[in-house]
Amino acid sequence: MTGTKNDNIVYVLSKGTDHPEMVLIAFTHAVGALVMDVGAKLVLIGPAVNLAQKGTDQHVKFHGLTPMNELLKNFIDMGGELYFCTPCVQGRGYDEKADLIEQAKPIAAAGFTQMLLDARAVVNY
Repeated sequence: MTGTKNDNIVYVLSKGTDHPEMVLIAFTHAVGALVMDVGAKLVLIGPAVNLAQKGTDQHVKFHGLTPMNELLKNFIDMGGELYFCTPCVQGRGYDEKADLIEQAKPIAAAGFTQMLLDARAVVNY
């Protein structure tokens, strides 16, 4: 079963580095959608915004699951879109340009709401 790039799933991740299993499952599912030719958007909110920090992907691992650095590379290379909650990043004092990976895009309330309304499905982790 395959979809079309017109189909898209939004994966909302609110768990950070302290929950590596859930992080890796969310990224694994998003990459799986891309393999099936379904568009995938992954939105990092709350503590999950730390996953967009440069170098963090090298440290997120869980026994039996593909490490985040591999999943993130596959996700980006396959056309996945990674977003971070702008207020969440600002509240943690991160500098979007200096601290976060360049592939991550900012999103605030109105844009996030529209993304959810436009999605074929939404999954929350």
